[in-house]
Amino acid sequence: MTKKLIFGLMWFVIIFLVSYIVMGVIFVFLTAGTEANQVKYEAAMSFRNTYIVFFFIGSLILAILGTLTGILPGTKKPRAKKKASTKKKSRKKK
Repeated sequence: MTKKLIFGLMWFVIIFLVSYIVMGVIFVFLTAGTEANQVKYEAAMSFRNTYIVFFFIGSLILAILGTLTGILPGTKKPRAKKKASTKKKSRKKK
């Protein structure tokens, strides 16, 4: 259970960082070359302040769902070992 919780938290951080960085890069490229650097910086800070809560909540929901269902690597349920059968099958001899 502890291993699953640690992997879930790790995946939360990874999902949050990747989604935040990807959206930041897209935002910067869409505004590239149209304004001065100070205006770009202010727009990026405004974007971050407005939408960081959505990135946080979305990443948390995805990490929880992925951990509970076992979709994310490291969060799968351990398999129960099968018991060896005690019956031996007889082979037909020719």
